[in-house]
Amino acid sequence: MRTNQKLKDFYDGVYKKGERDHYTYFRLQKGDLPEEFRAVLEAMDWTDKTVLDVGCGTGDMCSLVAESGAKSVTGVDYAPEAISEAEKKYQAENLQFVCDDVRAIEGTFDVIISLGTLEHMDDPLEMLHYLKSKLNDGGSLIVTSPNWTNARGYVLQTLLRLFEAPITLADIHYFTPQNFMEWEKELGMQLEWKTVDHNWGQGPKMIEDFQRRLPNVIRDAKMNVSQKQIDDLLQWLEKYSVPFQDEQKHSGAVGMYHFKN
Repeated sequence: MRTNQKLKDFYDGVYKKGERDHYTYFRLQKGDLPEEFRAVLEAMDWTDKTVLDVGCGTGDMCSLVAESGAKSVTGVDYAPEAISEAEKKYQAENLQFVCDDVRAIEGTFDVIISLGTLEHMDDPLEMLHYLKSKLNDGGSLIVTSPNWTNARGYVLQTLLRLFEAPITLADIHYFTPQNFMEWEKELGMQLEWKTVDHNWGQGPKMIEDFQRRLPNVIRDAKMNVSQKQIDDLLQWLEKYSVPFQDEQKHSGAVGMYHFKN
């Protein structure tokens, strides 16, 4: 089983290679903000807030929050390549980047954000408890994570759970809103949540993603499945599933979870 510590070398390699060569390319296209980023920015008023971004990567979200009026933004990541790239891309008086484990960061914050990292943690609930302890009174903890309660998730989870196919390169856990509703009680916090990227969860973007992803999953799982069989599945999904896509609260490809003290 992969562990968080083993993932450090993996992510160093990702950032050396370049994010655009690793992550789903349509999430990093120039133009409109990714829906995930927009949902986080719209979750609250950032004016004069002290903010910590855990697992900040190359600093894109940190920069957006700093531009939104935060008093100070600290981005922390354990990948040196990520922090080096962040420091090259973004400079501002209210913005700093630190290459370290989050537990080495001193002080408390009004808001802690962590985007797409919890699914990589050895003990996600323990980390949430720790991050809660770093909040000021009335503070907010905002996390995002891939969501699997959609057509995309059902297909990939079937491959994972019935055939042990490697559906992702780095995830240790596969969360749904149900996990976060259970953690709301464990943390003693109030939770507001939504999902975004519905098009990716069950629409044309799902088909585009599967065209790239499924051949790799099948290859890595050493399954006896032809490209024609993959194409037949995608044609079926496109004809009989995509037309019924519905932006229900739970059906986007990414969940945004806002815990409040």
